Amino acid sequence: MKNRAGSFLLFVAAIALLGLGGPDSPPLRDGRFGLSGIAQDKSALAGLPIDVARTGFYIGPSAGFVGSNKERMCTHRMRDLVSYGITPIANVYVGDVDETNGAALSEIVSYYTAGEGASAVGAPVVYWELGNEENGGWGTSCPPEEFARRTGILAAGIRAACPGCRIIMGGLLDGPEMGEWRLADYLDRFLDAGGGDSIDIYAFHYYGLARPSARLPAAQLYDSAIEIVDGMRRVLTGHGIEDPSIWVTETSTFSGGMGEIKQSESDEAADLVKRYVLLWELGIEKVLWTYLIEPRYEGTGVGFFDQSGLIYDGFGPYDRGEGVKKKSYFAYAHLIDRLRGASLTGFTRDGGATLVRFDTPEGEIQVLWQDPWVENGPVWIESPGKVTVTVEDIVGNVLAVREGTFRLDLGLEPVYLIGEVTSLRTSPPELRSTDGS
Repeated sequence: MKNRAGSFLLFVAAIALLGLGGPDSPPLRDGRFGLSGIAQDKSALAGLPIDVARTGFYIGPSAGFVGSNKERMCTHRMRDLVSYGITPIANVYVGDVDETNGAALSEIVSYYTAGEGASAVGAPVVYWELGNEENGGWGTSCPPEEFARRTGILAAGIRAACPGCRIIMGGLLDGPEMGEWRLADYLDRFLDAGGGDSIDIYAFHYYGLARPSARLPAAQLYDSAIEIVDGMRRVLTGHGIEDPSIWVTETSTFSGGMGEIKQSESDEAADLVKRYVLLWELGIEKVLWTYLIEPRYEGTGVGFFDQSGLIYDGFGPYDRGEGVKKKSYFAYAHLIDRLRGASLTGFTRDGGATLVRFDTPEGEIQVLWQDPWVENGPVWIESPGKVTVTVEDIVGNVLAVREGTFRLDLGLEPVYLIGEVTSLRTSPPELRSTDGS
């Protein structure tokens, strides 16, 4: 793992020295903010400066790819991402695999890292994801031992062409409905079969609701990630993989309605911010929201994925019009603006309130929220002396400017506290006499 990580850093350094990215393209970003399932129309990315994107251009590792219509489509889609400064993630379809597929993938990787494909895209493609939801019902599903065999062949092809590239294990699902293929069990068997030799980055997918629902009591919430990540780390460290790289390559909730379950744009936006901030605290390196534009995945306009995008597609009873940006779009843009280049410095939970501290190029910023289904009441914020703290909502509107100790009444949406904060309380501070006693 360490040698491969070192090779990747050298590879990235070489890319920077070569100045690849296209003469008219901005410098590539490669941070934690991402999207999955990018739509054909990428113009909305001009106002949403994400870092990475994984799209549905599943590259099949078969002979004859270079020069095919599929290659032209893949190249075009990745070039579009690079034109916005976004690092593309190439997803490889992992169906039935034999040695010929490994050789074919080696040719494809060479084409996109050192050949004409890299020039056509505008930058080498450094991330290669193998499969997708292989423990679920997607097209690459198979037992973990078989998936280890397939990834072994394909990873060898990738490394032969590009030792510095990083290989991502297709995102795993979790939940009791997965049976014996639930995430931790599947990952454990995959590693028992030697699959860890092929993988640099492990990934999972999780979705769910913005608040608990009596109609779907087992639905995942944003903080379901705590248990998932803990289980993954236990399995990985049990196989000698210390400090593993873990990504979330798909996550979202929705706005609109699914039968009796209704969620507002505010619900979706609040959940987006909480997912990103909590996953940051859990040490997840990259998080990809699914989708940019509502995809008509179910095709009804009232399905979960039909309503999970950041932009309406003009279809369905809860839709506000094709191309209209939801509150979640603006919340994501503000999250990126406030926390790009930040380092997480602290995490506090008091009852239903969570305060996450960041050191940013603009100074100290805290993200604060309260889960009303855990506790619902005012919180008190303390700042030192006469330090001013600005309170912003999730799209950047200033709600208040305070100093010293002050009370906040929170809704479901998180707020940003701009300035130094020394403590968070869910009970009022003790009164002090005028002499300080």
